[in-house]
Amino acid sequence: MKASARTGWGRLAILLAYAAAMGLLEAVVVIYLRRLLGVGVGNVVTPPHGSVWASVRGMELARELATLVMILTVAALAARGWRQRLGAFALVFGIWDLVYYLALAVLVGWPSGPLDWDLLFLIPAPWWGPVLAPASIAALLVVGGARLLRSDGGGFRRWAGALAVTGGVVLVGAFLLSAPPHFAWAVYVPSLALFAVGLLGL
Repeated sequence: MKASARTGWGRLAILLAYAAAMGLLEAVVVIYLRRLLGVGVGNVVTPPHGSVWASVRGMELARELATLVMILTVAALAARGWRQRLGAFALVFGIWDLVYYLALAVLVGWPSGPLDWDLLFLIPAPWWGPVLAPASIAALLVVGGARLLRSDGGGFRRWAGALAVTGGVVLVGAFLLSAPPHFAWAVYVPSLALFAVGLLGL
């Protein structure tokens, strides 16, 4: 086996371990946070209220930003060139999200099914959706990220980049437009298809 191939598989293993550890840590933090707020992990029919939530909201926003910085940083360190760095970011993000939900299911029995609702993100406003929606995106990020990470470079396909960005932006809109019990599937499904074609075409 060539040294470059061994290095590539080793880098992939390190990224997978890092992402899985992040997912487990995120799950534990969310369990602690929701117990502090006095709500169950799956009790997200309405946003948290009260003085406790007001006191931790700023820290929660900072935690989300810090998580993104951590993923961006490890992606920058793990790869060279924009394609591989984008691949590393997508792979880590996808594994992190999938392990997060898997860890919650093992630790507290939630989610009990793919259509359970979750409060996904807070920046710039609350993102809502059934677990199936972010999990599907995460799975796509893992596939597309691994493909980009294993690539040897190559030119930028503008059409693919345009589709990926357009689909990604509209996907965010689908989450921002949704709230329990109504999810914007009519917006989500076609935008996910655009994002998939774009990401896999890069």
